Amino acid sequence: MTQTPLAPTPVSEFPVPAPSRSPQLLRQLQALVALVVLLAGAVGAWVISDLRDDLASVPNLAQQYARLGQVQHALSAANDLAVRSVLLGESASGTHATAAATQVATANGLIVQAATDRPQDATALADLGEKVLRYSASLAAVAGTSDAAARTGLTASSSQLDDLLASIDNLQGELATEASSRPWSQTSPWAVIVIVVMLGVAGWASWLVARLSHRAVNPGLAGAVAALLLLLVTGVAAQSTAVAASVASRDTEFTHVVNATTAVRQVDTAQRVVTTAVLDQSWDADAQAGYTAAYKAATAAGEGEDLGTLSRFDKQRTAITDALAKGDPKTATSALLSDDSKAFLAAADDFRETADTTSGAAVQAAADEPAAARSELVFHLVATILLALAGAVAGVLGIARRLREYA
Repeated sequence: MTQTPLAPTPVSEFPVPAPSRSPQLLRQLQALVALVVLLAGAVGAWVISDLRDDLASVPNLAQQYARLGQVQHALSAANDLAVRSVLLGESASGTHATAAATQVATANGLIVQAATDRPQDATALADLGEKVLRYSASLAAVAGTSDAAARTGLTASSSQLDDLLASIDNLQGELATEASSRPWSQTSPWAVIVIVVMLGVAGWASWLVARLSHRAVNPGLAGAVAALLLLLVTGVAAQSTAVAASVASRDTEFTHVVNATTAVRQVDTAQRVVTTAVLDQSWDADAQAGYTAAYKAATAAGEGEDLGTLSRFDKQRTAITDALAKGDPKTATSALLSDDSKAFLAAADDFRETADTTSGAAVQAAADEPAAARSELVFHLVATILLALAGAVAGVLGIARRLREYA
């Protein structure tokens, strides 16, 4: 049996082309685009979360400043009541002596609240609390003693009060410095740079895919680029919202709190100068200078807050100090201790009441502004997450269409 020879295998005159590397490159670009968009979204979400955390601490500054002002007033009021108790010759259980102890207790309670709300101030506030306890002991030792012993004790407690007020001034100064610092996340500019770089990478990927597919625009990649642009816009809008809220709280409202608190502090100082002068039965140039400085400072602080005039307060002060200058301490003491609604103490209290109302409203507004902004940032956060997911999906599907051409 004869075997038929096999036909020769035809050989092409053209070389067999190597397998295309385009599908592999497209898959790599697909993963790269998805990663880029998701990374940009993660950065944007992190920035917005950081802004929300930053806003959460804003109200504490104004509230803490106002609370420390209340501590100052309570301590000054305790001194004033102790002096009045001595002038009236009260016993240790007298009305004014008891009220002085109550004011010190109020100051202690406010210090505890301040430490609870802002743990970062706890160390300084603990030191302040110890000084208040020593001050309280000094005032308690004065009550019900002889006139000479009481005056000696009041001189000592007055020095302690000066130290306390100075310590509180320092704490308030630190709060003011913190409030004037940059009111937005320090990382936000870097986040913008990252998103811009990611935008550049996505643009490069779009250009490369266009070359491979010979089509100018890939709808999916165009959607990914658009999502990155919107992520950038959303991030900038979120930062603007946070900055506006924190500036309003840390600047505008905080300034109102500072002005009102300063006005009360200076009125307390002016009242203390007059009270001490009546106790010493003397009104000299130093007392006049101290009063004038405090009065002018209180007036200046109150002018921008519409706290009313201190003219009635100053008029009553003049009646007291004129009596002292004429060598009539009895009349001066009577005017100082008067509980008439138009008297010296009432005039000071009326001004302080208005200042307290202004400060309270500013503290509330300082809390409301960031709270509203934090709620608004939730929408920015959700939008950022959705944009990142949509952009990643669009990029993947856009390149997938080109991959099918190689199937």
